[in-house]
Amino acid sequence: MERTPGAKLIDKAVDVLLLCRDAGGAVGVTEAARRLGMPKSSAARIVGALVRRGFLRQEEPSGKYTLSNIYYSFTSAISGRNLLIPRAVPLMEKVFRALRETVHLNVVDGLERVCVHVLESPQQLKAVMPVGQRSPLYCGGSSKAILAFSDEETVERVFARPFRKFTGNTIAGKKAMREEILRIRERGYAVSHGERVEGITSVSVPVFHPGGKLAASLTVSVPTARHTESFMEKILRDLSAASAGITRGMG
Repeated sequence: MERTPGAKLIDKAVDVLLLCRDAGGAVGVTEAARRLGMPKSSAARIVGALVRRGFLRQEEPSGKYTLSNIYYSFTSAISGRNLLIPRAVPLMEKVFRALRETVHLNVVDGLERVCVHVLESPQQLKAVMPVGQRSPLYCGGSSKAILAFSDEETVERVFARPFRKFTGNTIAGKKAMREEILRIRERGYAVSHGERVEGITSVSVPVFHPGGKLAASLTVSVPTARHTESFMEKILRDLSAASAGITRGMG
């Protein structure tokens, strides 16, 4: 079925938004046109419309564009209909107060892990995890905790794609990753030592809906310099209790 001009324009606008989301910084009109393969005049019109409707904002003095804060209103609207975040936040706060380390809640979106809520450590040396940050399901503790307890169709879709290394510790071999998934399923949690970001250790547990279906992963991320076996044991106790509490709260 041939797309109408209106549908094509909507596609291009979405492409601009996704580019701004993934670019890692503000994007200029010329760069957007080049990266998306569209005329500069078209990119300028689309960006202008997105600015007028509040989806992008222009930064000074660069004149480049970045996502606006309007997306937080979407998050709030989703949270209001979804029991996960409202039930998780009080228990995340309890873990946060006990550990004073970064605690984040993550869900699956396609074949990626997305952070949907974070409590950031007040310490000067800390792990940073922005809301909305994405990573593939094979990389990092929070991702692996989701992958290991996902349905087999999702697992095989992940393995059908190439793995790339983010750091020297990323598990990029598929045989090694399958073995890692089995270990995670057996022990009930995932650990990452600098697999996605060097110098950061994360411990993650799955969170399930009351019916047993995977809902999310709950993670504590710490600078590897502060990680000890005894501290990991405490993290696991606190995370496991919080995960169980979230499941009960969604019942």
